[in-house]
Order: sequence, then C-alpha cells, then structure tokens
Amino acid sequence: MLRMTKKSEYGIIALKHMLNQPADAVTSAKEIAERYNISTEIMAKILQRLVRKGMVGSCQGAHGGYVLAKDANKISLSEIIESIEGPVGLVECVTDPDCNCRQLENCNISEPFHVIQKQFKIFLSGITLADINNELEMQRANAALINLN
Repeated sequence: MLRMTKKSEYGIIALKHMLNQPADAVTSAKEIAERYNISTEIMAKILQRLVRKGMVGSCQGAHGGYVLAKDANKISLSEIIESIEGPVGLVECVTDPDCNCRQLENCNISEPFHVIQKQFKIFLSGITLADINNELEMQRANAALINLN
C-alpha cells in the first residue's frame, strides 16, 4: 500500500503549526510535540531536517526554537516529503537506477512507472503548504478529484 510515513505527516503538522503562529513567534520542538502528541525527540529530528533544507529557521538560546523560513506558497508537498524521507518513488528502479531488482532487465512496468512517477511528482509539487492550510483550496481540489471519477 502506498502511504506517507508518520515522519512526513509530523513534518507537515509542524510546518502548518508554524504557519498559523504570529509572524514573529518562535516555536519549540517540545511545544509542537506536546500539542500534537508526538515524541519530542522525533519532532526535533524532523525539524532539523527541515532546517537543513531551508524551509525552517532555527533560533538558539533560552527562548530559541523554530520559525518558518520560506513562504508557504513556495513550499510544496513534494519538497516536504523529500526533505524528510528522501526521493519519493513508487517503485525502487524509479529512484535508484543502481537498484538490485532481479526483474530490471526483463521488466515490463519500468517505463510506465517512470511516466507515472513524473506525474505523481508533478501532482505533489503542485500542492503547497499554503494550500494545505487553506480549507477552501482543499475543498476545490477534492471537488476536482471527484469530477475525474
């Protein structure tokens, strides 16, 4: 089953939490973890990854913590997930051309999955943190998906 990991979910939760704070507010990993019943240690590691990718800024000191460092309209769902998990791939050969798949030479789904992978990445890249924070935008996206069926 294709499913986003808890770490990615927690990263999105943290980013959305920071987005909804006052502009000058600094949020600690502990504050976010306690608010959403997440391990503080796991939250701190996730936030450190987001800092390394430039989505979050960190402030040191007694009143230190984290702030959103990038405009929410410029943070895509794809970028968040890949910052936490690494490349998003539906099948191993799409993200790792040196994989040890025994089917690689005879595979009849590799090419189609490369195309599917590109479309999936485009889809995830088209959803921003601002979209996720905007209930009306999510309702529109849901309506568009329903109309596809």
